[in-house]
Amino acid sequence: MSKLLTGNEVFDHIADIGTGSSIAVLDITRFESMLFLNSLLRNSSSKDKIIICSCEPVDTRFQLRRINLDRLHDLTELSLEMEKCRQTVGNQGIVIHHYLPHLLVKENEDLVLRMIEYWLVKQPTVETTQFFTLPKATFPLFEKRIQALVSGVISINVMRKDKESLLSFQILGTCRPEYHMQDFPFVAEEGRLLIKWKESFTDVLPREEEPAIRNRIEYLRMNLYSTRIVRGDAYPVSEDLSLYDRWLLSQLMGWRLEQALCYFPEEIDEILRKLAIWNLRDLVRFEPVEPSKPIPPKKHLSSRTHFALSLPTVVSLQLLRRRQHTIPMSVYNALRRSVHAFMSDRLRKEDLGRELAEFETYFQDMTARTAAVETFNELGEDIRYDFDLKYLPKILSLAIYYGYGVKTKISRPSEDLFSIDVPDCFICSGAKSETPVCQLLIGTIVGCCSVVFKERFTCNEVQCKAAGDSSCVFQLRKR
Repeated sequence: MSKLLTGNEVFDHIADIGTGSSIAVLDITRFESMLFLNSLLRNSSSKDKIIICSCEPVDTRFQLRRINLDRLHDLTELSLEMEKCRQTVGNQGIVIHHYLPHLLVKENEDLVLRMIEYWLVKQPTVETTQFFTLPKATFPLFEKRIQALVSGVISINVMRKDKESLLSFQILGTCRPEYHMQDFPFVAEEGRLLIKWKESFTDVLPREEEPAIRNRIEYLRMNLYSTRIVRGDAYPVSEDLSLYDRWLLSQLMGWRLEQALCYFPEEIDEILRKLAIWNLRDLVRFEPVEPSKPIPPKKHLSSRTHFALSLPTVVSLQLLRRRQHTIPMSVYNALRRSVHAFMSDRLRKEDLGRELAEFETYFQDMTARTAAVETFNELGEDIRYDFDLKYLPKILSLAIYYGYGVKTKISRPSEDLFSIDVPDCFICSGAKSETPVCQLLIGTIVGCCSVVFKERFTCNEVQCKAAGDSSCVFQLRKR
């Protein structure tokens, strides 16, 4: 799966949408979504392979496929019509589904969701990117459930300021972590999508620092095994950095660069770029250290570990000499409530709940990465070895059972998608919530898989016992 490039440098820097992804675009009136997509994709490399499927006229430069729902007898006919559209644009193409409100007035929401789930999960993997536009709060249950199905969400907001309407967007799920749910004001002028970046509206990234950034990145690559990250004079970190970047910087401080490669192999390029920028801002400095021992050739997986992975989970743990670690749920929940209450009282921030949930995910992600690195070392395996994805169900089952004593059922609906069913999830035991609450396991899943498979993953909880479902189900996608 390659990255979808829209031709808008600012958006492409913020977003991390793979070709073949599915994105829900939520707005207020359904006018903003088409304004946004028309302007965003005008210079896309796929601009000649974009189809907008709509029940109504749309002012667009792209192909428009009018959908007459009255002439379609059932959803099967609509599904066949959409399949023709996907075949027309082919791989690297884009289909924009702009008819959902009309369809939901006519058809049962559950049936529509099953149809979309079939397109996204059950069909063979193709690299056709699909956008689903939907007005906010008009179909609240459907809106909530489709967000659990798609790869990511673009939420378009209208703000009132000085009697003027200002538009902004947020991205959930398919963006760089530091930009998750961050507000980006934008305007559409002469068909261009201009996003507020620093102090101006633009679709081009500033280049005045690029030579200096590239020089520092090259220096770091050449000294990967002989450099330590230390604090600069501008530390502590200012509020200009995102929540994720502040967390990441706190983890990297004092590390040798080679440790960053071990713990974050899937995003080492992004980390080197961040370090270069932070060095320019004097948040960090690079301290020479004695080089590590000469790097031996990359080793293959040992026959012992290979054999252990073919056995049931409990037997594998015994063979690998990994004793089971479990966290008493009552202790974990008590600590969680205590920290939340203390932080809420001290900081009094409106978005504190969201920040605490994000921090919890980040720190659990780091815990899982640490456990994975330690396991490589204990078993004498080469940390550079990247496992085939066919081992993912077994390794992830081992990680969750080892850490929490919880058994999972993991399936692989498509090449890049895994479904993780946790029938006896301990995190939400006794909890009631309208939305999934088990972000702790999301951190564990992503952190473990990132180190072991050297790939980038996203994970969403699509069912949760706290919300009334029979079990907690997570969808893990390779990005």
